[in-house]
Amino acid sequence: MKEYHSKQHDDAPKSGSGVLSSTQEQAAGVGGLSVIFDFDGTIADSLPVVSELFYEWAKIEPFSSEQIERLRNTALKDALKEVGIPLWRLPSLMVTARSKFGKRIAEVPIFKGIPDVLGQLHSDGHTLYLMSSNGPQNIRRFLKHHKVIQYFSGIHGNTGLFGKSAAIRTIIRKYKLDLPSCISIGDETRDVDAAKKARIKCVAVTWGYNGEKILREHKPDFMVHQPLELLKLLQ
Repeated sequence: MKEYHSKQHDDAPKSGSGVLSSTQEQAAGVGGLSVIFDFDGTIADSLPVVSELFYEWAKIEPFSSEQIERLRNTALKDALKEVGIPLWRLPSLMVTARSKFGKRIAEVPIFKGIPDVLGQLHSDGHTLYLMSSNGPQNIRRFLKHHKVIQYFSGIHGNTGLFGKSAAIRTIIRKYKLDLPSCISIGDETRDVDAAKKARIKCVAVTWGYNGEKILREHKPDFMVHQPLELLKLLQ
């Protein structure tokens, strides 16, 4: 795994140091990369609202910051078990959550720096796609609200918590993308795992739902800690 920091360190990749493969560098120069973004936790800072909806649904007191950080570094199935959500309840819970989330979409901020990143990647000739287990209507309303929807060539929602590799393959087939030119950007271990199953490179971001510790365990190709680092990684 290669890592990039906005402040240069001795072990951080420098410009032209092979952060992207030679095939990807060629794609970036001719026609650009196909960049597949996750939504919640990568673009949308939705964890606070989603947490409130969960507390309301479960009728429990909010978790402490220590509990939240521990859960961020816990495997999804183990985290669900710990908070008392059996797997069989997930589908109905997600339908309810999407509806309630949609009513609060205006409260959800976009991560600082993400609008600049999306705009610059688009200007540089990269093609951007978005994939999420959230509903497509929620996603479009959010992107329009934050004035970034124009940067995306495709939006794919309702993927299901464990269906992201299939969604990546669908995007690749639908838009006739070349695997070497594709790269996935997400904040959860399931984003990393999905990219590997779909045989594309992946970037893990540490500002979202999963913490850095568990992301490292899933061995993403690259890891970034601030949105603007994506520009230096993909330049």
